[in-house]
Amino acid sequence: MNQTKLTNKEINEYLAEPIYHPTFTKAYKHIHKAFDSFGRRPACCYITGDSGVGKSTLGKTIYNEIITNTEPDPNANIISVVMVTLKDSTLPDEVRKDILDKLGVDSSGYSGRKLRVLLEKQLKACGVQLIIFDEFQHLVRKYDRDVNRNACNFIKNLIDTTGVPVVLLGTPKGKKLFELYDELRTRFICAGELELMSCESGSALEYFRVYLTDLMRRFPLKTVDLSEGENPYRVMLATGGNLRALEYLLSEVLATHRDSTKKITLVDYQTAYDYVRRKELVTKKGRIIKPFTTKTLTKDLEIMDTKEYMNG
Repeated sequence: MNQTKLTNKEINEYLAEPIYHPTFTKAYKHIHKAFDSFGRRPACCYITGDSGVGKSTLGKTIYNEIITNTEPDPNANIISVVMVTLKDSTLPDEVRKDILDKLGVDSSGYSGRKLRVLLEKQLKACGVQLIIFDEFQHLVRKYDRDVNRNACNFIKNLIDTTGVPVVLLGTPKGKKLFELYDELRTRFICAGELELMSCESGSALEYFRVYLTDLMRRFPLKTVDLSEGENPYRVMLATGGNLRALEYLLSEVLATHRDSTKKITLVDYQTAYDYVRRKELVTKKGRIIKPFTTKTLTKDLEIMDTKEYMNG
């Protein structure tokens, strides 16, 4: 775009636009197959990955595409896809109420069988053809088999009674449901695992460089190219390969320089990093590492612990 005076909307649109790297594309195709399976045997699938690898972006991408391409019906309130983000330690009835809320239905006063019947009727009335659960691992308890069994039965019965395909997005913790209960595992296909970006091998580095190339190609302001030379290592040091951390970094850069006509430099990225980082990067000898201005990058990569990064 190469324009100045960016608005918050333009910044958010840039950051929200997905990059179709291979694992993202594979999962994307599986979700579309799930949507297309409505009306026959539901082709349900699940996608896992650690926090910040792009699962929610994937779900929102599909959701927005389906909603945009749904033809309005003057005689009915058509909602072809519902996406619900599950809360920590959620229970099936709470999820049912969340779905109904997305459909614009008041479920207060309903529970148990009456709530299940209400949900089934409203899914049919609204023409729902796909349900996406984000953060589905929140249905799982580490030591409570009864809760896990109820969660399994909730998902299984939802599919069986409505015929609506279900897509599950979450951390690897959620896979415990499929390990414990065959009746759920046989209804789902693993659509892939989104992973943190990496510079650990030549192929991983090239994969990350391609991702950064797409980001830089669409960057709304004049900037040094983060995909060139050693810059991918710098980004890796600053984010640990966590795409959410990268998003926060870029958001700060764009917000700070939205009115500038000057080219954004590595020093500017360092300033943004200093603002959004969670903690200092320090070598074993106590030297503070500045990801975008330090010269010795290769050895510095060895100190990385992705769980310690600013938004990991």
